Amino acid sequence: MKATKTEELIPLLRSMVANELVKTFGLKKAETARTLSVTPQAVTQYLKGVRALPKKGILAEPRIREMVREFAGKIAFRKKPMAETELLDLAYEVLVIAGRSGGGGRPTSEEAKAHALRILRNRMAAEHEAAEIFLSEAIKAKDDMVRLLFRQIASDSIRHADIVQATISAVEKDLSDGDLPDPERLHQLQQHEEKSHSQGFDEVKQLLRNNVVKILLESIEADEAKHDVIIGKLAELAVQKRSSS
Repeated sequence: MKATKTEELIPLLRSMVANELVKTFGLKKAETARTLSVTPQAVTQYLKGVRALPKKGILAEPRIREMVREFAGKIAFRKKPMAETELLDLAYEVLVIAGRSGGGGRPTSEEAKAHALRILRNRMAAEHEAAEIFLSEAIKAKDDMVRLLFRQIASDSIRHADIVQATISAVEKDLSDGDLPDPERLHQLQQHEEKSHSQGFDEVKQLLRNNVVKILLESIEADEAKHDVIIGKLAELAVQKRSSS
């Protein structure tokens, strides 16, 4: 059976989404046209079946139609038009299901890579947006402790965006592991990290009347737990790389 490509599904999926927007979610033809970035005439053709809906194959399966209905519901009442990349991602998900069920569709490695990069770029944009929002909230905050919390979230979002950017580069260039720290040195660092937070904040938190400060202290504890995991996994990776070399 011939494998279906993502771009081959786009017109059919757009037709299915148009029908859902009008018939299930009650959008007018003009609203549907704006949402899908097509002409009202194209929507009319979709609804009349001139651009026929699939009556067989993977797109005719109930689970796929339900997926399309859920997708249409998400974009039905929002203010901005659907992005073409959203339809590409929907097509990719359809191909994944088709591949699992033997329905003839399976994403190519290029499609899988493009899908992953879209996810990463969307996430990076979301992290930058979150950083701007929480920096703005930090400026407006009247309480110093709340301001600290919002600044911490903004800082985390900026750091997350940097990590996602590095991941994009790794995917694009197909990077493998580079030089890792010596396992013994990582073990020393792990011991140092454990020593630095051996004294917890439980007694301090019991004395505090300010609950926001308690949240700040708990954020430190969460970071410390995260550091333990990071160094531990890095040490395991370094040991594995040494034993395989």
